Amino acid sequence: MTNEPMMSELSVLLERFQELVHQSKRLPWTGRVLIDEAELTTLLTQIQHILPEEIKQARWVIQERDRILREAGEQAKNLIAEARGQVDKLSDESEVLQEARRKAEQMIEQARNTAREIHLSARAYADEILARLITELHQVTENLEANRAELRQE
Repeated sequence: MTNEPMMSELSVLLERFQELVHQSKRLPWTGRVLIDEAELTTLLTQIQHILPEEIKQARWVIQERDRILREAGEQAKNLIAEARGQVDKLSDESEVLQEARRKAEQMIEQARNTAREIHLSARAYADEILARLITELHQVTENLEANRAELRQE
């Protein structure tokens, strides 16, 4: 809905009204102007004819402006809500990630402790087996020496 033709028509009528006032005769000592009633009536009728349409267009422009501002406000609210959601999501993900890291570190520490215990147990078991083996080897050695001594005596 363009209002340029009407605005230019209204401007022309207002300019004619101004010219009518400036070109009219002045009454001496009063500063008053004598204006041709027929011309003034014609101009006022034409202006009155154009003004309602101008007012409608002005109201439409204001309504459109208000609608655009409302839509922009809604879009801004939606964008803010979306951004807050993203921040919350990232925050939650960050907390989940931190918790996962803590659990992973606990698991690693527990695995290290278990590995250390297994290693120590394996060393103790090996030491125990070697100690038994030494004891058995001493007994075998003693038996072998005794058998050898018997062989020499015979």
